[in-house]
Amino acid sequence: MRVGLYRPVHVKTLRSQKLRMLLTHRNCCSPRAIAIDNDLRGTLRNFGLKVGMVGTVRFEARIRELVENLADLAALIETAAHCSDGRFASSSFCILHRHLLAIVRDDEVCRRV
Repeated sequence: MRVGLYRPVHVKTLRSQKLRMLLTHRNCCSPRAIAIDNDLRGTLRNFGLKVGMVGTVRFEARIRELVENLADLAALIETAAHCSDGRFASSSFCILHRHLLAIVRDDEVCRRV
């Protein structure tokens, strides 16, 4: 240290590190969920079935409604819809987003912006 080779560094706070981790995990989940939804829409469109404008709540019900008469297609779509990555990504994104909104509501700086 007497030689001067060490420089002072800025250490981020624990809260700052946690917020950064929350944002990166939320960012990671969002594209996966959207990609799986789009893949299901595209697959169904090949068979002439259009999902249409449906919210995230009714999306899975709409898909089941479209393929209920096509047993072989229903089995494939059901497997894709319940794909562990897709369900995990979608539900994880919702949980992380709600957590982020709760933090933002309590943060004074975010409320000013």
